[in-house]
Amino acid sequence: MEFKYPFVFFIILIFLICAFTCKVKNATLYMNLFRYDTKFRKKYLLEFFKWLGIVSLIFALANPITKTMQENKNPAHSVVLLMDTSKSMVQTQGGFFARSVHSDKFDKAKKIAASYIKQRQGDNVGLIVFGDFAYVASPLSFDHVSTASLLEHIKQGVAGDKTAMYDALFLSARLLRHSKAKQKAVILLTDGFNTSGNIPLQAALRAVKSENIKVFTIGIGTEGEFDAQALSYIAKQSGGKFFYALDADGLKQVYEKIDKLQKSEVKADEKFITKYWYMYPLLLSISCFFLYILILRGRKI
Repeated sequence: MEFKYPFVFFIILIFLICAFTCKVKNATLYMNLFRYDTKFRKKYLLEFFKWLGIVSLIFALANPITKTMQENKNPAHSVVLLMDTSKSMVQTQGGFFARSVHSDKFDKAKKIAASYIKQRQGDNVGLIVFGDFAYVASPLSFDHVSTASLLEHIKQGVAGDKTAMYDALFLSARLLRHSKAKQKAVILLTDGFNTSGNIPLQAALRAVKSENIKVFTIGIGTEGEFDAQALSYIAKQSGGKFFYALDADGLKQVYEKIDKLQKSEVKADEKFITKYWYMYPLLLSISCFFLYILILRGRKI
């Protein structure tokens, strides 16, 4: 707690000086012990409520306040992950992630992407999955743990077995339309070619450019297994970058590179919420002066 006008406390010195130099002399003499005792108690009650009222009033005039920092709800980045859930993402033998025994490509890609989501502290993160069609699995959120958990529980084929890559790209632009983030980014991960959907590539790119979104594309697998030409073109047109990964370690390195590219140097202005407390000492002061007057006039409290 702090005081907006701390200099007001000097007024207390004025009251203290007056208390010792401007005393009112009372010549009334009480011979009766009972009456003297009553007068004694009444005098100190008056003094107590008078000084408590004065001090409380000065506290109110000094304007006590508390300040709490307001959480910044305008993130530096909004990131949307586009995850391919098509049939080709499941592979248990040979090829991509062949070193990972008893684990397929889709499971490994999910775990690595989930780990990346948890690291995006302070950013809004959303998730779109695509197969025959694309849909928003998780809207933009600061709850990275829930988003990562949801991603890990998504099953292959949940959106069909084909690859509506351009539909997912267009949907990501719609999802990021109302974001107030300084920078918007999409991470598109696939192991194939666009084989489904209703949105042409150029229409998806127009939507992305209109929202100033950078698209980082990731092709996983060996050469020829994914549409490197289309992924490279999407990244270049949006100001992003194209990556490819041959195995799980390579995919981890790709996410690390993307994380470095998205580091923001923009610092949000600190904002504080101010709460005023003057009404409480003011109420106490008024109550004390009211009781002072009652006692002074000899009324029962």
